[in-house]
Amino acid sequence: MALPNVMQTGRSGMVAAKAQMATTSHNISNANTEGFSRQRIEQRADNAIPHGGKNMIGQGVTLARTDRLNDQYIEKQIRNASRDLSHLEEKDLALKQTEDIFNEMGGEGLNRLVSKFFNEFRKLANEPDNEAVRQSVRESTLAMANDFKRLHTSINDVRNHLDARVEGFTGEANAIAEQIKDLNIKIKVQELSGSAANDLRDQRDLMLKRLSTYVDISTHTDKDGGINVDIKGVGPFISGPNAEKFQVERTANDGEGKPENSFAIRSTGNASNDITHALKGGKIGALLEVRDQTLSGVLDRLDEMASTITNSVNAIHREGITRYGTKGVDFFKELPGKERASQYMALSDAVANDANQIAAGAIPDSPGDNRIAVAISQLQNMRVMDNGNATIDSFYNGLVADVGVVAGKTRNSLVQQKDISMQLDKMREQIAGVSIDEETANLLQFQRAFDASAKVISVADQCLQTVLDLRR
Repeated sequence: MALPNVMQTGRSGMVAAKAQMATTSHNISNANTEGFSRQRIEQRADNAIPHGGKNMIGQGVTLARTDRLNDQYIEKQIRNASRDLSHLEEKDLALKQTEDIFNEMGGEGLNRLVSKFFNEFRKLANEPDNEAVRQSVRESTLAMANDFKRLHTSINDVRNHLDARVEGFTGEANAIAEQIKDLNIKIKVQELSGSAANDLRDQRDLMLKRLSTYVDISTHTDKDGGINVDIKGVGPFISGPNAEKFQVERTANDGEGKPENSFAIRSTGNASNDITHALKGGKIGALLEVRDQTLSGVLDRLDEMASTITNSVNAIHREGITRYGTKGVDFFKELPGKERASQYMALSDAVANDANQIAAGAIPDSPGDNRIAVAISQLQNMRVMDNGNATIDSFYNGLVADVGVVAGKTRNSLVQQKDISMQLDKMREQIAGVSIDEETANLLQFQRAFDASAKVISVADQCLQTVLDLRR
Protein backbone atom coordinates (compact mmCIF):
# COMPACT_ATOMS: atom_id res chain seq x y z
CA MET A 1 0.00 0.00 0.00
CA ALA A 2 1.51 3.33 -1.07
CA LEU A 3 2.28 5.90 1.60
CA PRO A 4 -0.05 8.51 0.03
CA ASN A 5 -2.87 6.00 0.54
CA VAL A 6 -1.93 5.80 4.22
CA MET A 7 -2.20 9.58 4.37
CA GLN A 8 -5.64 9.40 2.72
CA THR A 9 -6.69 6.80 5.29
CA GLY A 10 -5.55 9.09 8.10
CA ARG A 11 -7.32 12.00 6.46
CA SER A 12 -10.60 10.03 6.32
CA GLY A 13 -10.28 9.38 10.06
CA MET A 14 -9.75 13.10 10.71
CA VAL A 15 -12.79 14.00 8.56
CA ALA A 16 -14.94 11.43 10.37
CA ALA A 17 -13.78 12.59 13.82
CA LYS A 18 -14.33 16.21 12.84
CA ALA A 19 -17.88 15.40 11.72
CA GLN A 20 -18.52 13.49 14.95
CA MET A 21 -17.25 16.41 17.03
CA ALA A 22 -19.40 18.85 15.04
CA THR A 23 -22.50 16.66 15.56
CA THR A 24 -21.75 16.25 19.25
CA SER A 25 -21.28 20.01 19.57
CA HIS A 26 -24.63 20.48 17.80
CA ASN A 27 -26.27 18.12 20.30
CA ILE A 28 -24.80 19.94 23.28
CA SER A 29 -25.83 23.33 21.91
CA ASN A 30 -29.44 22.15 21.54
CA ALA A 31 -29.69 20.28 24.83
CA ASN A 32 -32.41 22.71 25.98
CA THR A 33 -34.07 23.25 22.58
CA GLU A 34 -37.70 22.14 22.68
CA GLY A 35 -38.42 19.28 20.28
CA PHE A 36 -34.76 18.63 19.41
CA SER A 37 -33.72 15.02 18.79
CA ARG A 38 -30.09 14.14 19.33
CA GLN A 39 -28.16 13.15 16.23
CA ARG A 40 -25.50 10.57 15.55
CA ILE A 41 -23.09 10.05 12.65
CA GLU A 42 -23.31 6.63 11.06
CA GLN A 43 -19.94 5.68 9.51
CA ARG A 44 -18.69 2.58 7.73
CA ALA A 45 -15.36 1.20 6.61
CA ASP A 46 -14.36 2.31 3.14
CA ASN A 47 -13.95 -0.33 0.43
CA ALA A 48 -10.75 -2.34 0.83
CA ILE A 49 -8.25 -2.70 -2.03
CA PRO A 50 -6.08 -5.75 -2.89
CA HIS A 51 -2.49 -5.68 -1.71
CA GLY A 52 0.12 -8.35 -2.21
CA GLY A 53 -1.99 -11.01 -3.85
CA LYS A 54 -5.11 -11.96 -1.96
CA ASN A 55 -4.58 -9.54 0.91
CA MET A 56 -7.14 -6.75 1.24
CA ILE A 57 -6.15 -3.47 2.87
CA GLY A 58 -8.77 -1.05 4.16
CA GLN A 59 -8.84 2.58 3.04
CA GLY A 60 -10.16 4.18 6.17
CA VAL A 61 -13.67 5.35 7.00
CA THR A 62 -16.48 7.05 5.13
CA LEU A 63 -19.51 8.89 6.48
CA ALA A 64 -22.77 7.10 5.70
CA ARG A 65 -25.46 9.43 7.10
CA THR A 66 -26.48 11.52 10.07
CA ASP A 67 -29.26 9.77 11.98
CA ARG A 68 -31.91 11.48 14.05
CA LEU A 69 -32.62 9.38 17.15
CA ASN A 70 -36.37 9.64 17.22
CA ASP A 71 -39.34 7.31 17.69
CA GLN A 72 -42.34 8.34 15.58
CA TYR A 73 -44.69 6.17 17.62
CA ILE A 74 -43.70 8.01 20.79
CA GLU A 75 -44.07 11.33 18.95
CA LYS A 76 -47.62 10.36 17.98
CA GLN A 77 -48.43 9.38 21.55
CA ILE A 78 -47.05 12.70 22.79
CA ARG A 79 -49.21 14.59 20.28
CA ASN A 80 -52.30 12.75 21.46
CA ALA A 81 -51.40 13.38 25.10
CA SER A 82 -50.78 17.07 24.38
CA ARG A 83 -54.19 17.28 22.69
CA ASP A 84 -55.95 15.72 25.69
CA LEU A 85 -53.98 17.77 28.22
CA SER A 86 -54.71 21.07 26.45
CA HIS A 87 -58.36 20.09 26.10
CA LEU A 88 -58.71 19.42 29.82
CA GLU A 89 -56.72 22.51 30.85
CA GLU A 90 -58.90 24.79 28.72
CA LYS A 91 -62.10 23.09 29.86
CA ASP A 92 -61.02 23.31 33.50
CA LEU A 93 -60.37 27.05 33.15
CA ALA A 94 -63.80 27.68 31.62
CA LEU A 95 -65.60 25.55 34.21
CA LYS A 96 -63.82 27.34 37.07
CA GLN A 97 -65.23 30.61 35.77
CA THR A 98 -68.68 29.02 35.63
CA GLU A 99 -68.37 27.64 39.17
CA ASP A 100 -67.41 31.06 40.50
CA ILE A 101 -70.70 32.48 39.17
CA PHE A 102 -72.70 30.13 41.39
CA ASN A 103 -70.46 30.49 44.45
CA GLU A 104 -72.74 31.58 47.32
CA MET A 105 -70.13 31.45 50.07
CA GLY A 106 -69.53 35.21 50.01
CA GLY A 107 -73.14 36.35 50.31
CA GLU A 108 -76.70 35.76 49.21
CA GLY A 109 -76.91 33.74 46.04
CA LEU A 110 -79.94 32.82 44.00
CA ASN A 111 -80.85 29.82 46.16
CA ARG A 112 -81.10 31.98 49.29
CA LEU A 113 -82.89 34.78 47.48
CA VAL A 114 -85.53 32.40 46.11
CA SER A 115 -86.06 31.00 49.61
CA LYS A 116 -86.29 34.53 50.99
CA PHE A 117 -88.87 35.40 48.31
CA PHE A 118 -91.18 32.56 49.39
CA ASN A 119 -90.51 33.25 53.09
CA GLU A 120 -91.72 36.82 52.63
CA PHE A 121 -95.02 35.46 51.28
CA ARG A 122 -95.24 33.27 54.41
CA LYS A 123 -94.82 36.40 56.48
CA LEU A 124 -97.53 38.05 54.40
CA ALA A 125 -99.78 35.05 55.07
CA ASN A 126 -99.33 35.68 58.80
CA GLU A 127 -100.00 39.42 58.44
CA PRO A 128 -102.09 39.83 55.26
CA ASP A 129 -103.03 43.46 56.04
CA ASN A 130 -99.51 44.67 56.87
CA GLU A 131 -98.29 47.12 54.22
CA ALA A 132 -94.70 46.95 55.51
CA VAL A 133 -94.65 43.20 54.83
CA ARG A 134 -95.90 43.89 51.32
CA GLN A 135 -92.98 46.29 50.88
CA SER A 136 -90.65 43.52 52.07
CA VAL A 137 -92.20 41.09 49.56
CA ARG A 138 -91.57 43.55 46.76
CA GLU A 139 -87.95 44.15 47.81
CA SER A 140 -87.17 40.43 48.06
CA THR A 141 -88.69 39.93 44.60
CA LEU A 142 -86.51 42.67 43.13
CA ALA A 143 -83.43 41.07 44.70
CA MET A 144 -84.35 37.64 43.25
CA ALA A 145 -85.05 39.03 39.77
CA ASN A 146 -81.78 40.99 39.83
CA ASP A 147 -79.85 37.85 40.73
CA PHE A 148 -81.43 35.98 37.84
CA LYS A 149 -80.22 38.82 35.61
CA ARG A 150 -76.76 38.69 37.24
CA LEU A 151 -76.42 34.98 36.53
CA HIS A 152 -77.65 35.41 32.96
CA THR A 153 -75.21 38.27 32.33
CA SER A 154 -72.29 36.49 33.99
CA ILE A 155 -72.78 33.34 31.95
CA ASN A 156 -72.99 35.40 28.77
CA ASP A 157 -69.77 37.16 29.80
CA VAL A 158 -68.05 33.78 30.12
CA ARG A 159 -69.38 32.75 26.71
CA ASN A 160 -68.08 35.98 25.18
CA HIS A 161 -64.71 35.33 26.79
CA LEU A 162 -64.66 31.82 25.31
CA ASP A 163 -65.56 33.28 21.91
CA ALA A 164 -62.59 35.62 22.11
CA ARG A 165 -60.30 32.70 22.94
CA VAL A 166 -61.74 30.67 20.04
CA GLU A 167 -60.92 33.53 17.68
CA GLY A 168 -57.38 33.79 19.03
CA PHE A 169 -56.75 30.04 18.91
CA THR A 170 -57.94 29.72 15.31
CA GLY A 171 -55.47 32.42 14.29
CA GLU A 172 -52.65 30.60 16.10
CA ALA A 173 -53.61 27.28 14.48
CA ASN A 174 -53.57 28.94 11.05
CA ALA A 175 -50.07 30.30 11.69
CA ILE A 176 -48.81 26.86 12.76
CA ALA A 177 -50.37 25.24 9.68
CA GLU A 178 -48.47 27.72 7.49
CA GLN A 179 -45.22 26.80 9.22
CA ILE A 180 -45.85 23.08 8.72
CA LYS A 181 -46.60 23.70 5.04
CA ASP A 182 -43.36 25.67 4.63
CA LEU A 183 -41.37 22.98 6.45
CA ASN A 184 -42.81 20.34 4.12
CA ILE A 185 -41.39 22.29 1.19
CA LYS A 186 -38.00 22.90 2.81
CA ILE A 187 -37.61 19.24 3.84
CA LYS A 188 -38.43 18.03 0.34
CA VAL A 189 -35.93 20.43 -1.26
CA GLN A 190 -33.14 19.57 1.19
CA GLU A 191 -33.62 15.81 1.00
CA LEU A 192 -33.80 15.84 -2.81
CA SER A 193 -30.31 17.36 -2.73
CA GLY A 194 -29.13 14.32 -0.74
CA SER A 195 -28.83 16.04 2.66
CA ALA A 196 -30.56 14.86 5.82
CA ALA A 197 -33.20 17.35 7.03
CA ASN A 198 -32.98 16.29 10.67
CA ASP A 199 -33.39 19.70 12.27
CA LEU A 200 -36.25 20.62 9.93
CA ARG A 201 -38.01 17.35 10.77
CA ASP A 202 -37.63 18.14 14.48
CA GLN A 203 -39.18 21.54 13.89
CA ARG A 204 -42.05 19.96 11.97
CA ASP A 205 -42.70 17.41 14.72
CA LEU A 206 -42.79 20.26 17.24
CA MET A 207 -45.25 22.22 15.08
CA LEU A 208 -47.46 19.13 14.74
CA LYS A 209 -47.43 18.75 18.51
CA ARG A 210 -48.47 22.38 18.91
CA LEU A 211 -51.20 22.08 16.28
CA SER A 212 -52.58 19.04 18.08
CA THR A 213 -53.11 21.16 21.21
CA TYR A 214 -55.78 23.13 19.31
CA VAL A 215 -57.73 20.41 17.46
CA ASP A 216 -57.80 16.64 17.10
CA ILE A 217 -55.58 15.77 14.13
CA SER A 218 -54.27 12.68 12.38
CA THR A 219 -51.19 12.60 10.16
CA HIS A 220 -49.70 10.49 7.40
CA THR A 221 -46.59 10.86 5.24
CA ASP A 222 -46.80 11.10 1.46
CA LYS A 223 -44.33 9.60 -1.04
CA ASP A 224 -42.25 12.80 -1.05
CA GLY A 225 -41.78 12.82 2.72
CA GLY A 226 -44.32 15.58 3.30
CA ILE A 227 -46.73 15.40 6.22
CA ASN A 228 -50.45 15.50 5.45
CA VAL A 229 -52.70 16.58 8.32
CA ASP A 230 -56.39 15.73 8.63
CA ILE A 231 -58.73 17.18 11.23
CA LYS A 232 -60.86 14.37 12.56
CA GLY A 233 -64.48 14.83 11.58
CA VAL A 234 -63.61 17.62 9.15
CA GLY A 235 -61.13 16.39 6.54
CA PRO A 236 -57.77 17.48 5.04
CA PHE A 237 -56.14 20.55 6.56
CA ILE A 238 -52.55 20.34 5.30
CA SER A 239 -51.61 18.45 2.14
CA GLY A 240 -47.88 18.70 1.44
CA PRO A 241 -47.26 22.28 0.22
CA ASN A 242 -50.90 23.34 0.71
CA ALA A 243 -52.65 24.45 3.90
CA GLU A 244 -56.26 25.36 4.58
CA LYS A 245 -57.34 28.06 7.04
CA PHE A 246 -59.86 28.48 9.83
CA GLN A 247 -62.22 31.43 9.60
CA VAL A 248 -64.54 32.71 12.33
CA GLU A 249 -67.66 34.79 12.00
CA ARG A 250 -70.66 35.59 14.16
CA THR A 251 -73.82 33.78 13.13
CA ALA A 252 -77.35 33.17 14.40
CA ASN A 253 -78.39 30.47 16.86
CA ASP A 254 -78.02 27.19 14.99
CA GLY A 255 -80.32 25.09 17.17
CA GLU A 256 -77.45 22.83 18.24
CA GLY A 257 -76.37 24.80 21.28
CA LYS A 258 -74.41 27.60 19.63
CA PRO A 259 -75.74 30.88 21.07
CA GLU A 260 -76.99 33.81 19.05
CA ASN A 261 -74.23 36.07 17.66
CA SER A 262 -71.39 33.81 18.81
CA PHE A 263 -68.53 32.62 16.65
CA ALA A 264 -68.97 29.85 14.11
CA ILE A 265 -65.80 28.27 12.69
CA ARG A 266 -65.46 27.67 8.98
CA SER A 267 -62.75 25.96 6.95
CA THR A 268 -61.64 26.95 3.47
CA GLY A 269 -61.13 23.29 2.62
CA ASN A 270 -64.44 21.83 3.82
CA ALA A 271 -67.40 21.47 1.51
CA SER A 272 -69.98 22.22 4.21
CA ASN A 273 -67.80 25.15 5.34
CA ASP A 274 -69.32 25.38 8.85
CA ILE A 275 -67.32 22.95 11.01
CA THR A 276 -68.18 24.35 14.45
CA HIS A 277 -69.80 21.21 15.82
CA ALA A 278 -67.40 18.86 14.04
CA LEU A 279 -64.33 20.09 15.93
CA LYS A 280 -63.47 17.90 18.89
CA GLY A 281 -60.50 17.71 21.21
CA GLY A 282 -57.77 20.25 21.93
CA LYS A 283 -58.30 23.79 23.15
CA ILE A 284 -60.80 24.78 20.48
CA GLY A 285 -62.88 21.65 21.03
CA ALA A 286 -62.93 22.29 24.80
CA LEU A 287 -64.10 25.89 24.38
CA LEU A 288 -66.86 24.91 21.96
CA GLU A 289 -67.97 22.08 24.24
CA VAL A 290 -68.27 24.32 27.30
CA ARG A 291 -69.85 27.18 25.34
CA ASP A 292 -72.40 25.18 23.34
CA GLN A 293 -73.19 22.39 25.79
CA THR A 294 -72.41 23.27 29.40
CA LEU A 295 -73.18 27.00 29.41
CA SER A 296 -76.12 26.74 27.02
CA GLY A 297 -77.55 23.99 29.21
CA VAL A 298 -77.09 26.08 32.34
CA LEU A 299 -78.84 29.08 30.76
CA ASP A 300 -81.72 26.91 29.53
CA ARG A 301 -82.28 25.61 33.05
CA LEU A 302 -82.07 29.08 34.56
CA ASP A 303 -84.59 30.32 32.00
CA GLU A 304 -86.86 27.39 32.81
CA MET A 305 -86.65 28.18 36.52
CA ALA A 306 -87.37 31.91 36.02
CA SER A 307 -90.21 31.15 33.61
CA THR A 308 -91.83 28.62 35.96
CA ILE A 309 -91.67 30.96 38.96
CA THR A 310 -93.05 33.86 36.92
CA ASN A 311 -95.92 31.94 35.34
CA SER A 312 -96.85 29.95 38.48
CA VAL A 313 -96.91 33.01 40.75
CA ASN A 314 -98.85 35.04 38.17
CA ALA A 315 -101.45 32.28 37.75
CA ILE A 316 -102.17 32.30 41.49
CA HIS A 317 -101.84 36.07 41.98
CA ARG A 318 -104.40 36.87 39.28
CA GLU A 319 -107.01 35.03 41.35
CA GLY A 320 -106.27 37.21 44.37
CA ILE A 321 -107.72 40.50 45.55
CA THR A 322 -105.49 43.54 46.03
CA ARG A 323 -105.96 46.01 48.89
CA TYR A 324 -107.96 48.08 46.41
CA GLY A 325 -110.39 45.23 45.85
CA THR A 326 -109.28 44.57 42.26
CA LYS A 327 -108.62 41.18 40.73
CA GLY A 328 -106.52 39.89 37.83
CA VAL A 329 -103.32 41.80 38.60
CA ASP A 330 -100.06 40.16 37.48
CA PHE A 331 -97.31 39.95 40.08
CA PHE A 332 -94.54 39.62 37.47
CA LYS A 333 -94.37 41.08 33.99
CA GLU A 334 -95.61 38.57 31.46
CA LEU A 335 -92.74 36.87 29.62
CA PRO A 336 -92.63 36.56 25.81
CA GLY A 337 -91.49 32.94 26.24
CA LYS A 338 -89.08 30.72 28.16
CA GLU A 339 -86.05 31.90 26.19
CA ARG A 340 -84.11 34.56 28.13
CA ALA A 341 -86.67 34.43 30.95
CA SER A 342 -83.86 34.88 33.48
CA GLN A 343 -82.91 38.13 31.73
CA TYR A 344 -86.45 39.52 31.38
CA MET A 345 -87.84 38.50 34.79
CA ALA A 346 -89.25 41.63 36.52
CA LEU A 347 -92.11 42.90 38.69
CA SER A 348 -95.23 44.04 36.90
CA ASP A 349 -95.60 47.80 36.64
CA ALA A 350 -98.61 47.74 38.99
CA VAL A 351 -96.72 45.98 41.81
CA ALA A 352 -93.49 47.85 41.17
CA ASN A 353 -95.28 51.21 41.60
CA ASP A 354 -97.54 50.25 44.51
CA ALA A 355 -97.02 47.43 47.02
CA ASN A 356 -100.76 47.51 47.83
CA GLN A 357 -101.32 45.86 44.43
CA ILE A 358 -99.94 42.64 45.96
CA ALA A 359 -102.79 40.24 46.60
CA ALA A 360 -102.84 38.23 49.84
CA GLY A 361 -106.43 36.97 49.93
CA ALA A 362 -109.00 35.63 47.48
CA ILE A 363 -112.23 37.16 48.83
CA PRO A 364 -113.09 40.87 48.69
CA ASP A 365 -113.54 42.77 51.96
CA SER A 366 -111.90 39.99 53.99
CA PRO A 367 -109.00 41.62 55.90
CA GLY A 368 -107.71 38.33 57.36
CA ASP A 369 -107.86 36.32 54.16
CA ASN A 370 -104.41 34.91 53.32
CA ARG A 371 -105.15 32.10 50.90
CA ILE A 372 -103.30 33.64 47.95
CA ALA A 373 -100.16 34.35 50.01
CA VAL A 374 -100.25 30.80 51.40
CA ALA A 375 -100.70 29.30 47.92
CA ILE A 376 -97.75 31.26 46.52
CA SER A 377 -95.50 30.33 49.47
CA GLN A 378 -96.34 26.65 48.95
CA LEU A 379 -94.99 26.76 45.39
CA GLN A 380 -91.48 26.42 46.85
CA ASN A 381 -92.09 22.82 47.90
CA MET A 382 -94.30 21.76 45.00
CA ARG A 383 -93.00 19.69 42.06
CA VAL A 384 -93.45 22.38 39.45
CA MET A 385 -90.08 21.96 37.73
CA ASP A 386 -88.77 19.42 35.20
CA ASN A 387 -92.23 18.30 34.10
CA GLY A 388 -93.40 17.76 37.67
CA ASN A 389 -90.32 15.82 38.81
CA ALA A 390 -88.55 18.45 40.92
CA THR A 391 -89.22 21.32 43.28
CA ILE A 392 -87.72 24.75 42.64
CA ASP A 393 -85.05 24.21 45.30
CA SER A 394 -84.07 20.73 44.15
CA PHE A 395 -84.01 21.86 40.51
CA TYR A 396 -81.60 24.71 41.26
CA ASN A 397 -79.45 22.54 43.54
CA GLY A 398 -79.29 19.93 40.79
CA LEU A 399 -78.15 22.61 38.33
CA VAL A 400 -75.33 23.76 40.61
CA ALA A 401 -74.39 20.15 41.46
CA ASP A 402 -74.16 19.22 37.77
CA VAL A 403 -71.75 22.10 37.13
CA GLY A 404 -69.69 20.99 40.12
CA VAL A 405 -69.66 17.34 39.02
CA VAL A 406 -68.47 18.21 35.50
CA ALA A 407 -65.80 20.54 36.90
CA GLY A 408 -64.65 17.98 39.45
CA LYS A 409 -64.47 15.21 36.86
CA THR A 410 -62.46 17.47 34.58
CA ARG A 411 -60.01 18.31 37.38
CA ASN A 412 -59.48 14.64 38.21
CA SER A 413 -58.93 13.78 34.56
CA LEU A 414 -56.52 16.70 34.26
CA VAL A 415 -54.36 15.37 37.11
CA GLN A 416 -54.21 11.93 35.47
CA GLN A 417 -53.45 13.39 32.04
CA LYS A 418 -50.56 15.44 33.43
CA ASP A 419 -49.01 12.22 34.76
CA ILE A 420 -49.46 10.50 31.39
CA SER A 421 -47.86 13.42 29.54
CA MET A 422 -44.98 13.49 32.00
CA GLN A 423 -44.30 9.78 31.50
CA LEU A 424 -44.35 10.13 27.71
CA ASP A 425 -41.96 13.09 27.89
CA LYS A 426 -39.59 10.97 29.98
CA MET A 427 -39.77 8.17 27.42
CA ARG A 428 -38.95 10.59 24.62
CA GLU A 429 -36.10 12.04 26.66
CA GLN A 430 -34.58 8.57 27.06
CA ILE A 431 -34.63 8.04 23.29
CA ALA A 432 -34.11 11.48 21.77
CA GLY A 433 -32.95 13.66 24.66
CA VAL A 434 -29.41 15.03 24.98
CA SER A 435 -27.28 13.92 27.94
CA ILE A 436 -24.59 16.53 28.55
CA ASP A 437 -22.38 14.01 30.38
CA GLU A 438 -22.65 11.44 27.58
CA GLU A 439 -22.00 14.01 24.87
CA THR A 440 -18.99 15.41 26.75
CA ALA A 441 -17.48 11.92 27.00
CA ASN A 442 -18.11 11.39 23.29
CA LEU A 443 -16.45 14.71 22.52
CA LEU A 444 -13.26 13.62 24.30
CA GLN A 445 -13.35 10.27 22.47
CA PHE A 446 -13.69 11.92 19.06
CA GLN A 447 -10.94 14.38 19.94
CA ARG A 448 -8.55 11.48 20.63
CA ALA A 449 -9.61 9.83 17.37
CA PHE A 450 -8.86 13.06 15.52
CA ASP A 451 -5.43 13.31 17.18
CA ALA A 452 -4.66 9.66 16.37
CA SER A 453 -5.63 10.10 12.70
CA ALA A 454 -3.45 13.18 12.55
CA LYS A 455 -0.62 11.10 14.01
CA VAL A 456 -1.12 8.55 11.18
CA ILE A 457 -0.61 11.31 8.61
CA SER A 458 2.44 12.58 10.49
CA VAL A 459 4.02 9.11 10.58
CA ALA A 460 3.26 8.54 6.88
CA ASP A 461 4.86 11.91 6.10
CA GLN A 462 7.99 10.93 8.02
CA CYS A 463 8.16 7.60 6.19
CA LEU A 464 7.77 9.33 2.84
CA GLN A 465 10.55 11.76 3.79
CA THR A 466 12.81 8.78 4.62
CA VAL A 467 12.15 7.24 1.20
CA LEU A 468 12.94 10.51 -0.53
CA ASP A 469 16.18 10.81 1.44
CA LEU A 470 17.25 7.31 0.27
CA ARG A 471 16.94 8.36 -3.34
CA ARG A 472 19.30 11.25 -2.79
